[in-house]
Amino acid sequence: MKNLTAKLSGVTIGLMMVGAVHADQFDATATVSSAITLVETTALDLGTLFMPDSNCSGTGSFMTVPTDGSSVLITGGTGNCAGDDIVSLAAGTAGLITITGAAAFGTVTVDSSTAPLDLVHFTLNGTLPVIVFTTLTTLPTDGNTVTLDANGDGGIVVGGVFTAEVSNANGYQDGLYTGNYDIDVSY
Repeated sequence: MKNLTAKLSGVTIGLMMVGAVHADQFDATATVSSAITLVETTALDLGTLFMPDSNCSGTGSFMTVPTDGSSVLITGGTGNCAGDDIVSLAAGTAGLITITGAAAFGTVTVDSSTAPLDLVHFTLNGTLPVIVFTTLTTLPTDGNTVTLDANGDGGIVVGGVFTAEVSNANGYQDGLYTGNYDIDVSY
């Protein structure tokens, strides 16, 4: 009888060991998508301007292109620049930067802290006055976030404050003036 008991115990232990050594390998995956695309859907446009005077002392007029959809605002300068040295002949419009390719329903932070570059005449003639790009404004404002839609898309409205350069012996010439600005977004 003693032998029969020993044999049954050995069979039971063997079965328990077979169940304890079973293992499988499983995969882990990740999709990396680091490309957020910014597209200039609508260019920031000051419109058509009449700028009669750039040779004055004081502060030139300021032109504000708002991000809230309201009209462009022009305020007069000071000193003998107090007369309007920026006159709007055709309305300007705020720009729109479209965000694409980001995470669905994610949020990105807007960074527009890099100083914008002044608008210069298309001939790049350094003796001509520039339209000074004093301040870039965004909606949402710098440092705040944009909540993206189900496609990972969103938008940033762009405006700014501009002023006429003063104390330049040469006047503004007809033609296109261009400058630029930087906007970064990050998670």
